[in-house]
Amino acid sequence: MLATPHIDHYAKATQANWQAYCDRHGYEFVVWRETVLEDMHLIWSKIEWMRRHMRQMTADWLVVVDADTVVNKPERELADLVRVHPGKDFLISEDCSRRFGVPMPLSLRGVVSARTLRPPNCGFMMIRASDFGIRFLDEWLENGRGKFKRIADVFPREQWVLWLSLFREQRDRIAVLGTEIMRMGNQPLLDRATNWSEAFVLHDKRLPLCESLSVTDLPLDP
Repeated sequence: MLATPHIDHYAKATQANWQAYCDRHGYEFVVWRETVLEDMHLIWSKIEWMRRHMRQMTADWLVVVDADTVVNKPERELADLVRVHPGKDFLISEDCSRRFGVPMPLSLRGVVSARTLRPPNCGFMMIRASDFGIRFLDEWLENGRGKFKRIADVFPREQWVLWLSLFREQRDRIAVLGTEIMRMGNQPLLDRATNWSEAFVLHDKRLPLCESLSVTDLPLDP
């Protein structure tokens, strides 16, 4: 997780949530606390940290989560996601909200750029530690600094670059996750019509709006 000090008012709670989950299953949990790229937006430091970490790690998969994500089903293992998507090297959440079970894309730009009704969202990512994973991350950053530099600092930044490049080029090796990772907080009134009780992880856009947050408050009520 990339969680710089300016978001501690809510990220301390989500860090505790993820730490407890990782302790339960024997995973290593790492929080990156600082930006490391001076020439790019803060969010690109997440991609650079991923590049560095993959070259040092001994685990089979690198899992990266946004600071506004929460484990909702701590009994589940990350390996469950890998088993459901055999042969894939990159697993990523969808940039959709779910309404009565139907995925509704959150961005027309994402639909057009990624050429799919379920574009990916970088709030939850799993990438296999392999030559493919190293090349994928290297090229992602290179694209942001090179041929897609014009949009690398335009929201949604690293996500937009992914849509236009690697997601298209490596589509057969990428799985877009569905109800396993669910978005909350984009449309509070409609959220009441959504059942996310069985979601493994919740990506809750309300969390950054909390003035203070305790791990015992998580997950928030609808």
